[in-house]
Amino acid sequence: MLAAWCGYGWAAGPWFVVFPLLWLALIVGAFVLFGRRGSMHRDAGSADQVLAERYARGEITEEEYRQRASVLRGGR
Repeated sequence: MLAAWCGYGWAAGPWFVVFPLLWLALIVGAFVLFGRRGSMHRDAGSADQVLAERYARGEITEEEYRQRASVLRGGR
């Protein structure tokens, strides 16, 4: 009876390839997702840096720069 079931209709089929590819896609997707999240935080810079860049480009005056920097630093 056992010989009748061995290898007859129970082959791995396409699942032998699908499951490893699924795991690979999940792992690569996790790396991409978390890699992008980390780069977003690094690219954003601190508020002080953004404020200094705006002042350097001439978008805000020195008075505005000092006022906003004071607020960012907690009113010191």
